Amino acid sequence: MMILTARLPGVSFWLDVEQDPTEKGMRHGVQNSKDVLIYLTTGLIESKYCQMEMRWALEFEKNIILVVETDERHGKPSIEILIEMCPPDLKHIFANNVIIPWYRDPEFRGINVEKIIRARSVKKAGPTVVAESTTKLKFMTRSKSGDSQGGDVFDWTFVYFTVLCGVALPGAGRKTKAWSVAVRIILLTCGCMCMSRIFTTEGPAFWDRSTIVQIVIAHPIIFLFLHVTLTILKSPLIADLLENRIDAPEAKLLRFKTRIGTCLAALLTVSLSFWGWAGYLPAFFDMYYLESASQQRPATLLLFGLAHGFTWILILPLFFGSLFASLLMMFVLQELSFMALLTSFNELSPEFTRSGITATVATNSGLNINELDLYHFQVSFLENWKIYKALQWRASIPFVVFWFLEFGLMSWSLWSLSQGFEAQPSDPRVARLRENWFLRVRLSWFLGSSLWFGAGAWIVALTPFGVSYYAWRLEMQAKQILFTHPGMRHSFLAFLAGFDLNFRVLFLHATVRLLPLYVCILIVNTLGFDADAVRIWRAV
Repeated sequence: MMILTARLPGVSFWLDVEQDPTEKGMRHGVQNSKDVLIYLTTGLIESKYCQMEMRWALEFEKNIILVVETDERHGKPSIEILIEMCPPDLKHIFANNVIIPWYRDPEFRGINVEKIIRARSVKKAGPTVVAESTTKLKFMTRSKSGDSQGGDVFDWTFVYFTVLCGVALPGAGRKTKAWSVAVRIILLTCGCMCMSRIFTTEGPAFWDRSTIVQIVIAHPIIFLFLHVTLTILKSPLIADLLENRIDAPEAKLLRFKTRIGTCLAALLTVSLSFWGWAGYLPAFFDMYYLESASQQRPATLLLFGLAHGFTWILILPLFFGSLFASLLMMFVLQELSFMALLTSFNELSPEFTRSGITATVATNSGLNINELDLYHFQVSFLENWKIYKALQWRASIPFVVFWFLEFGLMSWSLWSLSQGFEAQPSDPRVARLRENWFLRVRLSWFLGSSLWFGAGAWIVALTPFGVSYYAWRLEMQAKQILFTHPGMRHSFLAFLAGFDLNFRVLFLHATVRLLPLYVCILIVNTLGFDADAVRIWRAV
């Protein structure tokens, strides 16, 4: 108790045998406590008073923290015997609460205290508090001195990039949130404006309807990516993950990865935006539209050119930036859920808590892991795996929709390939390409960046397959853990083998084994669009 008092100044503690050991006094103490810590030792379950206190803790819905003695000289119990002797109405306490081992070695004791504090904070946070998710996402890590620290999940470069792209992360200010809403409105409005171009075939801005349809459908897809990722980030699931389930030595590494990803996303956004502007802005600001009134053309053409021209100046950076920001957030979600799985290894040995799994495995030292440690690991890993799969399922929606459309495009792509690569001078698009250089730039832009046939398709389509790396990494690192008891290693690996970490949602099974099949689909769609472009280019 003295150790907890030193770590939690201002928090009062009540010890049943030292305060009021009467039945009325103990009931009053449990009822007025926020947390009930049960110290498991040999013979504890046989005490009727301990049983009464456990029942009162359940009756008053208190946060129960189980701590077990690990020194046989001080009453180390057998968990199996404790559960066997426990009355039926109390057995679920052991199943619903992780048991924290208490080591008397000062080197390990600080770790035990931190686990107790984290177990105490789970109930304290509560779902009603974290459901709003109005504060910045932070890792709740601890320094070596024992002081609480918070590490931002996102690097500052990513925060500024997402703000410019109209993505309001949790903890964003009022102006950023307003801008985020405006961006979503702009995306949907631009989609409607692009749809109107299907019916405006007059003037140099029109080339063909197929490329217009590509852009129109891309708008709701990007909107869906934004909506899904922001909904997940604001969910209590992520808040619980960061506050209670991640002991994150990888936090700094994740921020570094995010910074690299942000730089690449910003570079792609700028380059693809300028490329797209070169293919569209000269068309919308062409004199055909600007001088429509003086040339006896409908005055609406002037409005058409100006409206679409200025909209494209604004929308292209938002279009690409929102997509890449969403994919980066998907990457961060995957990293966070995987870090939660790695945190479960802390239950096996203090070495994992101190150094992390990668450094521990690199030492090639045997770990003295007993059945109780393995049990704690199994409970923690199962809980974190459920969160891992829940996040995977929620994040899968835009990818499933995207791949459904990719499957549908195969029919057109196969037809296009069947037409061969010979020039088609009769195609009406050929004459337009000859007359306007910017239409040739536009065609090259679609070939390079199309969300359905170009680099955009490959980036989005293959993102779910990155999950296979984490499944492989966990399997490899788990196999390299050395146990002083070989039998425990077999049980450990057999347990992990029952959990699938790969991306499997509905018809989308993003595994290494099926990767060639999905790549073939992308190749067919890419070549189908390329064949159509080659037939036109050869006729120009």
